[in-house]
Amino acid sequence: MNQHPGGWEFIYLAAGKDVTQVFKSYHGQAQHQVLHKYQIGILSGQDVPSFPPEDEFSLTLKKRVDDYFRSSKIDRKYSLSGYVRYLLTTVAICCLYWLQWSTFANIGLMFYVLSILQGVALAQYSVCAFHDGSHGAAGHNPSMWRLLAMGHDLFNGSSSTLWAYQHVMSHHIFTNVEGYDSDIDTSDMEFYRIKHSQKYSAIYKYQPIYSPFLYFFLGISIRIGDLCNYYRGVSIKRPLKVNAFTVSQNMIFWGGKFFFHMTRIALPLFWGNTLLKVTAAFTFSIIVTMIFQATHLVNSVAFPQVNPKTGNIDMDWARLQVETAQDYSHDKPLMTFFSGSLNYQVVHHLFPSVAQEHLPAVAKIVRQTAQEFGVKYEIKDSLWAAIGGHIGLLKMFGTPPTGSH
Repeated sequence: MNQHPGGWEFIYLAAGKDVTQVFKSYHGQAQHQVLHKYQIGILSGQDVPSFPPEDEFSLTLKKRVDDYFRSSKIDRKYSLSGYVRYLLTTVAICCLYWLQWSTFANIGLMFYVLSILQGVALAQYSVCAFHDGSHGAAGHNPSMWRLLAMGHDLFNGSSSTLWAYQHVMSHHIFTNVEGYDSDIDTSDMEFYRIKHSQKYSAIYKYQPIYSPFLYFFLGISIRIGDLCNYYRGVSIKRPLKVNAFTVSQNMIFWGGKFFFHMTRIALPLFWGNTLLKVTAAFTFSIIVTMIFQATHLVNSVAFPQVNPKTGNIDMDWARLQVETAQDYSHDKPLMTFFSGSLNYQVVHHLFPSVAQEHLPAVAKIVRQTAQEFGVKYEIKDSLWAAIGGHIGLLKMFGTPPTGSH
C-alpha cells in the first residue's frame, strides 16, 4: 500500500471493492502489466454489477487521448495555472474571513458583499482545488492531493474522506445507475422526485419551483449527512462500503469539524454576525449545486438499468460515461474558469486524473470519436440551458405517473 505511486489512501478506499473501472480510468497499459504480479486468486461472485469488455469506441478514444498527450509532450496531471489558482483561492478565503471581522465590514452593504464573495471563494475552492485533489488531478504528489482535499474539511466543514467514497468509488463508477450511484440514492421521504422508482406525492408537482430554493441548504445537509454516515459505519448508501477510518482520517474528520464550527458558527454567534456566515453558506451552496445538478440530473441523459437476468450492466463503461452526463459552455473560458472545468463533465468522467486545464483540448477528441461511433454526446450552449435540463427533469418526474390519482 505504501509503495503505490498514487498514495496509500486510494488503495485503502478501494479495499474490499470492485474498482475495475476506477483502475482503468486512472492507469495505462504499463500499470496493467504490473498488476499481474499482485494477483492472489480469482474472485467468486460479486456484490455490484460488472461491465462488458471495452468496446471499439473506448479503446479508440483512449488511444487517441494517449497519443495527444504523448505527441504534444504534455504532462496530463500538471497545470501551473491550477497551482496558482489553488493558492490564490486559499488566500482569498482567509483574507475575506479576516475582513469580515474588521470595522470595514460594518460600512453599509459591505457586510453582505464580503459574505457573498466568501461564498464564491469557497465554491471555487470546492470545484477547483478540492475536486482536483480528490481525483489526484493536481500533479504527482499524493501529499499535495491530500492537502488540497483536507481544505474541504477545514473551510467547508464537510468530510473529504466520505466524499471520496461517495464520489470516486460510487458515482464515478456507476454514474446514474439506480441502486449503485450514491448521488441519485433517495430515501422514502425525499424533498424531490428524480426517478421512476420513487413513490409519487402531489407535492412533487411543485418541485421545479421549490427545489432551487432548497438547494441553498446543501451545505447544511451535507454536514449533517457526514455525521450520520460516519456513525452508520457499514455503508453510506447501499451497497457502498466504507472502511474503518484510519487515525489520520479520524483526525482530519474531527479536526475539520471542530475548526469549521468554531470559526464559522461559534465565534460568529459570540460576536453577533451570524447572518454574514449564513449568507456565505447559502452562496456557496447554490453555486455548487447548480454546477453539479446541471450535468447529470437532467432530462437529456441516460439512466442505465442493471440487466435483471445477469445482474450486470450491458453498456460499455466509457459509453455509459458519455451518455449519462451533459457538457455546457464549450469554448467559453469564463464559464470554464467559474465551473472549475466541470462544464466538461463528460471528459472529466472519462479521464478523471487529467488536470482541468487540459479538458477543453481532450473534449475535441471525445466529440470527434463519439460522432464516429454514434455515441450521444450532449453539449448545451450555456449554463442556463444546462440548468433548464435539470428543471425539465424535475417537471417530468413531478408529473403524476399514468394511472395515479
